[in-house]
Amino acid sequence: MRTSWCIALLLPVACMGRIGDPVAPEDAPGTPRADDPKAPPGTPVVSACDAESSPASPATTRALTPTQYENAVRDLLQDPGFTPTFDDAAPVLTERGVRQLRNDAEAAVERRGLWGAGVIPCDATGPVDDACASEVIARLGRLAYRRSLTSEEAAWLDGVYRSARDELGFEDAVDVVVQVLLQSPGFLYVNEATGAPGVRALDDHELATRLAMFLWNSIPDEALLVAAESGELTSGGLRDQAKRLLESPRAEPTIQRFFAEWLALNGTPLHDSLEAAMKDAERFPEYDAALVRSMRAEVEHLVRDVVSDGGSLSDLLTTRRAHVDAALADLYGLEGEGDVELPEGERAGLLTRAAFLAVYASPDVQSPIRRGVFVIEEVLCRPLGEPPPNANDVPVTGGTVYDEMGGEVVRSVRQDVEARTGGGGTCVACHSVINPAGFPFEHYDAIGRFRERELGTDLPIDTAGQLTYSDVNGPIADAVELSATLAGSKQVRDCFTKRWLSTATATPIEHLDRCAVERLTARIDANTSVTDLILDVIESEAFSHVVQQEAP
Repeated sequence: MRTSWCIALLLPVACMGRIGDPVAPEDAPGTPRADDPKAPPGTPVVSACDAESSPASPATTRALTPTQYENAVRDLLQDPGFTPTFDDAAPVLTERGVRQLRNDAEAAVERRGLWGAGVIPCDATGPVDDACASEVIARLGRLAYRRSLTSEEAAWLDGVYRSARDELGFEDAVDVVVQVLLQSPGFLYVNEATGAPGVRALDDHELATRLAMFLWNSIPDEALLVAAESGELTSGGLRDQAKRLLESPRAEPTIQRFFAEWLALNGTPLHDSLEAAMKDAERFPEYDAALVRSMRAEVEHLVRDVVSDGGSLSDLLTTRRAHVDAALADLYGLEGEGDVELPEGERAGLLTRAAFLAVYASPDVQSPIRRGVFVIEEVLCRPLGEPPPNANDVPVTGGTVYDEMGGEVVRSVRQDVEARTGGGGTCVACHSVINPAGFPFEHYDAIGRFRERELGTDLPIDTAGQLTYSDVNGPIADAVELSATLAGSKQVRDCFTKRWLSTATATPIEHLDRCAVERLTARIDANTSVTDLILDVIESEAFSHVVQQEAP
């Protein structure tokens, strides 16, 4: 009897149940819908929104991320060189994180030397006395808490100052106050879970915090705080402030991080980062740290170029523009370096660049299963579910392998995948969708080099594939055609938009409000630039409104 296998090691998630079923009902905007590829003909459109809908994101209380904390301390103390030890990414601070924050607060104040550095508002313009301390508390407290301090908060910090002054003297007491401020909950947490259960609009200061944390990963600057204090953000000025922040160089890390995380270049629980992706030294002697840096730099340059030029998601998926150095030019088979056009028929946008292809590969060979799963889950937003309990963890390698009868055969990677995921077992339902979405990438080896015959077997490359459970179903010839097809998909565009909304609201994509998604994606078309898409996300109801759940 033939044994049917599923591949687990090279398939981060397989599936149980029906392909395309969302992990949570919130993942699909409306059920059933005529625009759902699984829906039978004639299914009426059922909107997730009704007259009483109030799209919103979940109200949360969350700690600053390590990056947000670093940027916030730098901005608060005007010290761009400050580098903390704090690395606690937990939603609620751990004991280790608390110790790190205490040490960082002391180091930040000592390093900055607050007196004479422009941080203390009265050291050069007025007497250094209790009134000066009150001014320090009001000024730095407003910046740290992203709003003016309440009378209770100001009184608490004044008490800290007076107790320290009596023991340490004036200047050291002010240092202590700043250290306490850097460790206080009002600084370290973003708390939107206030008020009674139900939907509420964020106030101007909460909007300013959400905007700054999203685009700059930091606290609001003075201009944004002034806008919040004047009520500008809730009276039509939110987009203008968002444009100002987006046009700043400080927004680029947010944009770059979005794409790096989308493509898994920074690593995930299921994937090594680009820098940690190991490759066989004998097969790929040119693969070294310098080439990896070139791969990442190419993606960053492409994202920067397209976004700054007002490009859209479609441009990112189809452009042949590239900026390459000598090492990457050699990998791509180019004679020149710098700004180039990649060969037509070999490369298109992000999904045919070496950085993505190297991450979605094993140390020895390409990984059509991993690449297919990425297309389905990350580009089309079709969750596949959990792997079945009998999933096989033996990697697919191609080359000389043993068939089901124990005999030696030579197979391409594609043939090996087909042999080990075919048949009538539990694997077929998933792999009949996954494999055809990954096979168009077969021209690219484990480091992203384009070739016509497979390394190690010299067998011809077969890139024929198929898209199913999408709004652009049909045969696909290769990765260039796949990229062009995905670029024309509304489903892909909606998925991309949801990922930005998830990032902006710090809400997992499966928990996004369905009506919020529906209203937002209706504003996005194929020509919408990435910049305008981000601005539309910021102007959406899900960005400016939160829903507070009933207490358990």
